[in-house]
Amino acid sequence: MLMPKESRNLKVRAKRLLWFLLFVFIFDVFICFLFFKYTNMHPVLNGFIIICITGLLYLLFLGICAKIDKRKKEKLEKTGKIDPFTKQ
Repeated sequence: MLMPKESRNLKVRAKRLLWFLLFVFIFDVFICFLFFKYTNMHPVLNGFIIICITGLLYLLFLGICAKIDKRKKEKLEKTGKIDPFTKQ
């Protein structure tokens, strides 16, 4: 059973991941179109490059999300506010 705070964190992470996947999918389609239209690259190499680009973008995304979560946690600790819906 998930605690309320864990459930909320899971929803936030899922929402962030869905937005990331949407933007990366659009970006990958654009890059694939450019590769197929303007280069004579082999499709397997094209796919490998797209996978590498997506992996790097995901690592960047994870780093940014970690910084956002860290700053949010520090801000909550600094103000001294607590979440009224979680048990401590």
